Amino acid sequence: MSTTVVNVETEGKTWGGGNEPLKASYGKMMMWFFIVSDALTFSGFLAAYGFSRFKFIDSWPIADEVFTHVPFLHGQELPMIYVAFMTFILIMSSVTMVLAVDAGHHLNKAKVTIYMFLTIIGGLIFVGSQAWEWATFIKGDYGAIQTKGGNILQFVDTEGHRVALKDFVVANADADRTQHERDNG
Repeated sequence: MSTTVVNVETEGKTWGGGNEPLKASYGKMMMWFFIVSDALTFSGFLAAYGFSRFKFIDSWPIADEVFTHVPFLHGQELPMIYVAFMTFILIMSSVTMVLAVDAGHHLNKAKVTIYMFLTIIGGLIFVGSQAWEWATFIKGDYGAIQTKGGNILQFVDTEGHRVALKDFVVANADADRTQHERDNG
């Protein structure tokens, strides 16, 4: 029985396994790690969303009722139109970012500036739209109350239809209130 020893020089090579472990470059491996971690992260978010939605199915808002508002078009029923607009803005700002990176690779400073400006404008429109939508959802026609515990309460009548706060809340600013203190509270 004979023994053969092979001496492989791995000094200075990535991971000590050569420059291409698993026949993939370092950049490709890191991209796959990113894609897998991103997929796992969003899978966790989607699973949490699904569990929350089905746990509170009787109080979960109906998208066709909640997402019907569009700025400057009050009183019209346009379900999910504004959500589609925001998705379009988000995708287009991603496209302009890719175009800015490509222009940067070609060392075209003017195009990088234009595309980055468009990306920033798209991002501002998207974030502003999210803020407007949330404010409309919380303080819209039907309104809601956020408790100190962070729960959001909406009110319904006996038939399950949402009721506006103005229909049953009475503001009484003129009434005298007793301030509670340590000795009387």
